Amino acid sequence: MKKRRNLIKSYILFVVVFIIILLTYGIYLLSNKNDTKSLLINKSYNIIYTSYEDKVNEKQVPAVNIKGISKEINTNINNFVSPYIDKKTNRIYYLNEINGNILSLIIVIENYEKEGPADYKYLSYNINLKELKVLSNQDIYKLFGISDEYLLRMFYDKFKIYYEDSINKGIIKSNVSYDNYLKSHEITNFINESYYYISNSKLHVYLDYNEWTSDETENYYVSIGHDFEIE
Repeated sequence: MKKRRNLIKSYILFVVVFIIILLTYGIYLLSNKNDTKSLLINKSYNIIYTSYEDKVNEKQVPAVNIKGISKEINTNINNFVSPYIDKKTNRIYYLNEINGNILSLIIVIENYEKEGPADYKYLSYNINLKELKVLSNQDIYKLFGISDEYLLRMFYDKFKIYYEDSINKGIIKSNVSYDNYLKSHEITNFINESYYYISNSKLHVYLDYNEWTSDETENYYVSIGHDFEIE
């Protein structure tokens, strides 16, 4: 009988704790939602919304809807896409996500004007919503405990794997040096060509490089991609 009472008490305690957790989480979500809503210039739009869309030509341009910082960011976005917006030889799209207090936005242009794989171009922003501040690269490095040197070594090691694999597959000749391989793919400055995006609380680096290949090797290089998750 005593054992049964203890079990009932334990069950009641579990239910009470579970309800408290649910209520706390609900209040947290509601608070975050209200905080985000208070940042909006126009409450009829989301914090990131599509300002221009052309479904036929696969173009979707975002705008930032945040008090105090939207004007400069949106001007930069429009300047970035304007040379490509009226052409049919490219795609324009974007991704956005909120992780904690950080809003991440990346705009991607896939330009097919030249023969071969697309020439990718990126523009990204990471915004601290609590401080209404656009994070610099150094801010992002501090957030994830990394450095320029860490990223340089990661990319150098990563592309060396692709280089050795290309030689083994006969895609490039064995007498091509690694440095020449990097130059031929226009990978000359990893840091200046990198754009940062936070997804699922992990840092992703989009590298702006060109993949000059013959048609028969195009699929191989496309599979490498441009999105690198930092471990």
